[in-house]
Order: sequence, then structure tokens, then C-alpha cells
Amino acid sequence: MSFSEESTKFARDQVQWLLENQCRIPIRSITPISFYYKTSDTLIDEADFYYRNNQLEQSFILYSRYITLFVEELKLHHPGYATVSVNDRERVKEIIRSKALPRAEELKEKLKEKYAREHEEKQKAIPEEENANISAAALSKPSTNFHNENEQTLEQLKSNYARVPPPAHVALFTVPPTDSGLVQINKEPAKPTFDRSQKPILNSTNTSMTTLRRIAIPCDITPKFLQVAQRNTDRKIETCGILAGSKRDNHYIITHVVVPKQNGGPDSCDTEKEEEMVEYVANNNLITLGWIHTHPTQTAFLSSVDLHTHLPYQMLMQEAIAIVISPKYNETAIFTLTPDTGIPVISTCKKTGFHEHINNPPLFLPASHTTYDPGLQCQIVDLRN
Repeated sequence: MSFSEESTKFARDQVQWLLENQCRIPIRSITPISFYYKTSDTLIDEADFYYRNNQLEQSFILYSRYITLFVEELKLHHPGYATVSVNDRERVKEIIRSKALPRAEELKEKLKEKYAREHEEKQKAIPEEENANISAAALSKPSTNFHNENEQTLEQLKSNYARVPPPAHVALFTVPPTDSGLVQINKEPAKPTFDRSQKPILNSTNTSMTTLRRIAIPCDITPKFLQVAQRNTDRKIETCGILAGSKRDNHYIITHVVVPKQNGGPDSCDTEKEEEMVEYVANNNLITLGWIHTHPTQTAFLSSVDLHTHLPYQMLMQEAIAIVISPKYNETAIFTLTPDTGIPVISTCKKTGFHEHINNPPLFLPASHTTYDPGLQCQIVDLRN
């Protein structure tokens, strides 16, 4: 089928937007390179899943992430690339050559056709008298649009924030009651109107390009993690851990929280000796499913630093979640970056430390693909000891 020049350009721009904003996984040089090689198996498995289910955008994005990760990002930005074994390199090359690259090219052509067809259908539905006014704007950028906060002035960014408490529909989960020696949680009736200097305001709009596979979470994860975090919590220091588990049928289950050696403060937590954590996850045939951390002095939300921390997890695995526990306000919340706004905004942001991002549309929302499973039990693996 042939399309107009305008529709063809629009489709090409859409695909290019995906490549530039959805397909580059940020590399942390302190993370062992083995983590990326082991986690990438899940990435290619997810790409295959979406490919089989004819979800064009998601399978294209994931195959492209896999290719970019090994062809460009690790080679250019990770100091440990030279230490990768010949067997691992050859295995990845074969996956790229025989599967990832040909499927990404196939999907790219299908997406171009899809976007061009949708664009022409949309243009036909617009009254002719309006075409002249909107066609130029419609073709200038992909239909999924957002503002990069790096192009905004500080005053413009601040104007996007409303200093009000988070609305009720944020869907925070109450921390389960403790028992038999588990940590006791103090409750306080009043909450600050604006936590940390950069707290986004969430809304109920969740636009996702795909239906994520579910993650089952043990009901005892909050009290058990609070127990190992108690010493830090008493000193108003954050504690973090890695969520790990396995795949069961067509969903994931969290079975372990691996707590690495770390240094923390009241609003941050930095891991140390991550190779120990990676080794434990690999040796026990576990899958990394996200991370968990406490806010000892704040409510449950994702700060700008948290957003950047979570990005690699979700780029390597679509379903990856961030669990935030606020013992002070008796809250546990499970968050995920929005794929059409959160991921591209954070992946193109070069700022470090605490800084402002625009938040409309929202960059993160409560995860809708998680459930608490009373049949699961959480095992805490504390590598700090």
C-alpha cells in the first residue's frame, strides 16, 4: 500500500522517536558488567513474548534495546567490557545476528506502515478546512509528545508543580500490621504538604502501550524488610534492597529481597560491592524484578534520584517495580515509570542529584500489574552482615 509523503514522514519520525527515547539503557559503571549480560536474557525473553503476541511497539523497543545495549552502550561506557568472556560475547552476537536484528528490522517496517496508515485515517477524519491549521504541527513530531525538562527554565519547571498533598487516588497501600517481634511502626496524623523539594503530583491517567505480565508479591515483604531496616530507620537513614524471584507460568513471583552493602542518608541510598548481589542472584537462578527502599522521614513516592535509579531496572525488564515503604506515615506503595512519558523524560535527562522534572503527564504511577499473594513468603538475604 502506498502512502502520502506526509504520512510516510510522520511514520518515519515516529519510529525514530522510539529509537531515540525508548531504546538506550543507562549504564552504571559501578554495576558489574555480568549483571547486564545475565539480565539481558530476561530482556530478550520479553521481546520474544511481545513478538509472539503481535505487540509491535513493545517487541521493537525491546529488541532494539538489546541490540543497542551490546553493540553500543556497554562497549562505550562500561569499564568492564574488556573482561567479558569470549563465550558470552559470541552468545550475544549470535542472538543479535539470528534474532534481534532481523526481527527489529521486520518490526520497524511494520510500524512504519501502521503509523502511516493511522496518520492517513486521522487526516481523513479531519474536516478539510482544519487541515491547513494542524497538518504542519502533526507532522513536526510524533503523536506521543512531551517536553524535555532539560529545555525548560527553572521558573517554567516550577510552574508545573502544585504544593498540595497527593490525592487519594494515589492508591498507597497500608503497611500490614506487625506481629511476633517484627518492627513496630509509629503513626503520625499530619503529613507534609510537599515532601522533599521535588515531589511530583500523581494523577490517575495511565497510558501504556502494552499489557504487562503480573508480578505476585509476598504479603510479608513490608514487615520483614522493615525489620532489617530498623537500625537505619531509627537513625533516619534509607535502606535499599533488590527484588528477586522467578517466572511462574506467564507471570513473575517475588521470593527474595537481597540487601547489598550500602551507604545511606535521610533521602538517598548507595549500594556497594554490587558484584556480591549479582553473584547471589545468578547462583540461585533468580530474576531481578526491581528494587525496594525505605523513606524514613518522608511519605511513599519516587524522588528525582529514585526515578533515575529505577530507570535501568524497567528498561531491562518492562515489569520491574519500585517498592517504597514509609514507616513514619505507615505507607507502602508500588510504582512504575510511565512508558510514554516517564521513560523518555528520565532517559534523556542528564542531571544528577535532586532536581526537578515536569510531571504532567506523570512520570510514574502506582503499578497496576502487581498483586499481593498470601501464599508467598519473602526471604531476606542480608549481605551487609
